[in-house]
Amino acid sequence: MDKRTFQALLVCFAISILYLNWIVPPPENQQASDPGVSDPVVSKTTVGGQDAEVLPTRPKLSSGAVDSGPNKTAQAVTEISALTAGSNTFPVRSVSLSNSDLDLKFSSQGAILTEALLRGYHESVDDEFPLPVISPKLKSQGALGLRVSSLNLDLTQRNWEVLKQTDSSVSFRTQISDDQFVIHHCSIHPKDGFEISSRVSFGGTWPAGTELYYEILGAERIRFDASGRAASYPNQWVHAQRNKDGSLMEAVHSGVEALESGEVTKTKVAWGGLESNYFAQVIRVEDGLEFPTANLIVKGAAPGVNESLYDQYSDEGIQGWPMRVGFRRMIDPSSEHEYAFFVGPKDPEVLDANQSWDAIQLIDYGFFGWLCRPFLWLLRISESVLGSWGLAIIFLTFCIRAVLHPVNKRNQRQMQVQQQGMARIKPQMDEIRERYKSDPTTQHRKTQELFKQEGVNPAAMFGGCLFIFMQLPIWIALINTFSVAIELRQTGFLWIDDLTQPDMLFQMPFALPLLGQWFNLLPIVYVVVTLVNQRMMPKSDDPQVQAQQKMMTFMMMAFGFIFYSFASGLLIYFIISALVGIVEQKMIRKELAAAGIGPGAASVVASQGASSPGPAGPGKGPGRPGRGKNRS
Repeated sequence: MDKRTFQALLVCFAISILYLNWIVPPPENQQASDPGVSDPVVSKTTVGGQDAEVLPTRPKLSSGAVDSGPNKTAQAVTEISALTAGSNTFPVRSVSLSNSDLDLKFSSQGAILTEALLRGYHESVDDEFPLPVISPKLKSQGALGLRVSSLNLDLTQRNWEVLKQTDSSVSFRTQISDDQFVIHHCSIHPKDGFEISSRVSFGGTWPAGTELYYEILGAERIRFDASGRAASYPNQWVHAQRNKDGSLMEAVHSGVEALESGEVTKTKVAWGGLESNYFAQVIRVEDGLEFPTANLIVKGAAPGVNESLYDQYSDEGIQGWPMRVGFRRMIDPSSEHEYAFFVGPKDPEVLDANQSWDAIQLIDYGFFGWLCRPFLWLLRISESVLGSWGLAIIFLTFCIRAVLHPVNKRNQRQMQVQQQGMARIKPQMDEIRERYKSDPTTQHRKTQELFKQEGVNPAAMFGGCLFIFMQLPIWIALINTFSVAIELRQTGFLWIDDLTQPDMLFQMPFALPLLGQWFNLLPIVYVVVTLVNQRMMPKSDDPQVQAQQKMMTFMMMAFGFIFYSFASGLLIYFIISALVGIVEQKMIRKELAAAGIGPGAASVVASQGASSPGPAGPGKGPGRPGRGKNRS
């Protein structure tokens, strides 16, 4: 390239820059947002004494949007993003739908469900008003909102026209452009039920051959009752995918937390939603197909975004981190998309009525669900016979203790036998300690040889601790049962109003650190009963046994502190179990004493007119466990 050619190109480039920046007039109403995305300019006016949005008209879609070139999708998105709603303006209206189970409120501002109340449930025992599970007070931010994600067009910010309204249905319409609109129809069963039918249709002329997507999302938060596990995991999001044959996979329950990318997507999802311990909102595709699925989208907040605000919500008893669960689907003007939105209790009877989508999977009993289910079955049977959930819990306690009795008896026998064995070999142990006090390695080896020779196992003396740890799965299962089983919610017993909450005998004039302002009697009764039980244990001069008893006492007091804010129904189980344990210990010790085992063996034998066997020698008597070897 010669010098003149280069200069000519440079001059042409300079002229182009000058023309584009100083000669061409700037575009009108240009926004400082994403160049491929622009939202409608909204102004305010007054219609019928109410504020309403006025959305000005923009040009129709140009014919270039249906061009078959390689960039037709990007071109269509750019052109549609320049559209707004039509010139129609409507006042903001609140629409109420109801049946015997639900009271719903929709708003034309976004065509969203703003409030869902359950008629058969209440805030407290004395409350007569329906229980809100989705509401502004819970910071739910509305459900069933639509958003055209391909255009970054949030339809929840528009004021929709109410086309038609009845006691059980409502239809909304919003104009995207002169020849494009969206209709959102919502309805419920006029008599009963917890499901909302949602139908979405995109009407008018839309670009051919383009992939434009929209989203329909649930509420950000749902009500939870803070008790047990629910206090740590207020809301969870749940979804169920389908296998290739159309069958449903096992539902996956995940905690609500910050999302690194702000959203999560899943494919081939049958249903998904947000749940708490007792309530759930679930959306699923209902397009008339045998096994309908769609792409699930989960939207939340990124780490560090508004974290202090969400912490404040948690302190107020509201779900902290927000999360919306819904579907992202391609816009299809030729068909109507239908959804079913369940908002209601996680009651087995209600969920069993929705077997088509296996709704019973909403109830998550955790890892020990195999224990929770038989416990609940027995509680239901007992309550139907006894007429009281409190008495049913007491009956369940007796049943569990009866099943554990053989294990407890065996542990107690081993403990007593080993204590006798340790008492018998104490002189030999003292001799070994004195002889090898300067050689710990040899002392330990000789001691272990003595244990093996005499058939003594010191670890067996800790059977009491082992018995407690064996009950941990039962305790965890019961904690989950009282946290998840809605049948127990607001069921009373004695002075207790709600067996799923602390007994809250009275409110103190001050708050205790970590314990709160309510005085809960049951945890204190539990600690007292367990301490009495420990005091009734036979005394021992063995340092290991004494250490075990001290550890047991400390554990019981620690459990009382941990359980202070737990469900009162769970504390009833613990107290009755401890009382039964006291009686059981007396029975077991009496049986062992009759067999010549334990501290009371000598007196029992004497009362029967026989001589006491005393501490048995090697290979002799009940005090000598195992066979062992005779010593020379």
